[in-house]
Amino acid sequence: MIHLTDELLNEYLDHELADRAPVENHLAACADCAARLAALKALFTELESLPELELTHSLAARFLPDPVPTPQLPRWLTLTACLQAALALTVIMAAAPFVTNLLPAIKTPSITEILNQLQSLWIAWLDFLSSFSLPAIPQFPPIEISSLVLSLILAGVSLLWLVGNGLFLKNQIK
Repeated sequence: MIHLTDELLNEYLDHELADRAPVENHLAACADCAARLAALKALFTELESLPELELTHSLAARFLPDPVPTPQLPRWLTLTACLQAALALTVIMAAAPFVTNLLPAIKTPSITEILNQLQSLWIAWLDFLSSFSLPAIPQFPPIEISSLVLSLILAGVSLLWLVGNGLFLKNQIK
């Protein structure tokens, strides 16, 4: 025998089934499904009998961003900006005929002239870099030290380093 699913039993309890007759027939014939339905009814009865408790603090507040109100410009400032834009557009439209009369007198370089100027600047920069030289580092005469003297110097520096660290750490421990 095929038993009813928990989902179907929940829908039956919530009165969400369009046709309840097959479920009722099965419940009358199947003791296991009837027992599961009785257990679900008891569970929902217990859940409904629980008291409503208020949370001491909201758990969602930790995960929701703080509401930041969007700043609104004052109405007079918005109106002033619109009027200034309209005035600027009017001035541009009034000045356009005068500017177009001046354009033939202004010589604008072509793209090839601009590229030629950029090429000549690039070549001048490369010439400067090719002729640039760093100053010479002075040569010092080599110092001749025997291996015995070098060993004694290293031993002395190591001893001074150990004594200095010992004194430093001794003062830190106190």
